[in-house]
Amino acid sequence: MKVCYLSWGETPRSYGVFGSQVLGQFIETKKQTPESEFYFISGVPIIHSGLVREKQKYGEELDKVKAKLGDIKFVWVPIFFTQNIVYGSRHFFKFLMFGAQNILKNKFLKINPDIVHCRSYYAAWIALTIKNKYGLNYKIIFDARGLFPEEYALKNKFSSEDKNYLFFKNIERKLLKDCDLTIAVSDTMKTYFEALHAKKVECVYLSANTEKLFTERENNKDEVVFGYVGALSEGTWHRTSELLKLYQKLRLTVKNPKIHIITTSNHNEIKEAFKEIPESEIYLSSTRTVEELKDKMKKFNFGIMSYFNAKDKFELTLSDMVLAVKSAEYLAAGLPMIVNEKCGGISYIINKFDLGITYNPDTYEQIDENIIRKFVNDGKDLERSKLASELFDYKNNANRYTNYYNSLLQ
Repeated sequence: MKVCYLSWGETPRSYGVFGSQVLGQFIETKKQTPESEFYFISGVPIIHSGLVREKQKYGEELDKVKAKLGDIKFVWVPIFFTQNIVYGSRHFFKFLMFGAQNILKNKFLKINPDIVHCRSYYAAWIALTIKNKYGLNYKIIFDARGLFPEEYALKNKFSSEDKNYLFFKNIERKLLKDCDLTIAVSDTMKTYFEALHAKKVECVYLSANTEKLFTERENNKDEVVFGYVGALSEGTWHRTSELLKLYQKLRLTVKNPKIHIITTSNHNEIKEAFKEIPESEIYLSSTRTVEELKDKMKKFNFGIMSYFNAKDKFELTLSDMVLAVKSAEYLAAGLPMIVNEKCGGISYIINKFDLGITYNPDTYEQIDENIIRKFVNDGKDLERSKLASELFDYKNNANRYTNYYNSLLQ
């Protein structure tokens, strides 16, 4: 079996989301089928973020990507346009393929893949275009990762009647109809794609190093520590103001509350936002390794997913898909969660398996002392961690992908 993983328009990096969710998972999947040939193809704009962030040292970062992939061959395909403009409107869409399409076609003819696993709408679209135009026989997996038309419309403040939004919705319908398999990252996303009449949809949750995060907790029984991990600012989906509002409710609900925020976001800005909270209640830190994260989280009682308070159509739709890697990390550590119920992907799991509290961010009516006490030191840490491994672990997800690859070739 020959499998090509295709990313298109992104800058390959050995770290961050690309390093973990993309490279890390594909490497683990290769381990399940050592006899198969795996290729990693990246279509990259000739002017991309690596030239801004790493500048002349981006070549070193690319070497790290190749080293991480090991015996998986890395293939670079140039996209003859700039990364920051190409996503601007429907009029620029063709430039993601202009010139690069012929180069990628020749790569496919040389490799002769059985499966092309496409990360994103753009990757799936060019793989489908080449397949149909040249009569190639590979199967296409459309690994959407998110709802690009809605993300695009929200970012650009477009209405649901905007021609750009409708253009990408038509692209989406074509991909769901003609790709052999669509991957959703949450149950709610799977339901969403099925309602759009996708040919076939499977759900594979985000991946995490679940086996490395569990440890015996070291709690002060006189305190309740609410923990938050990840990016936090008003300029992201995970907003400081929403976390503050939730904690203000929590600190009025239980005795001796504490909040521990683990983030690489600006600590001074967070302190300023939380200035009404006594300094003795708030602790800020950051971590660089999984071991450091595990050591910090063992003092938590809960993991928090506050997100932002979605209001309009696009916000609500996108929020309903959300699961987030931090959720997998909390549960892998054995922690119960407190989750904004508008984050539909993780709320579904929390409610299905009774893993914590989902709350309404408009009323906070579910934030109740008795319910919180139910989960504090309930003795189910190991049970939650084992479930997290089953749902999110790299190896288990690798087995899922391998089974899907094999099923497409039968």
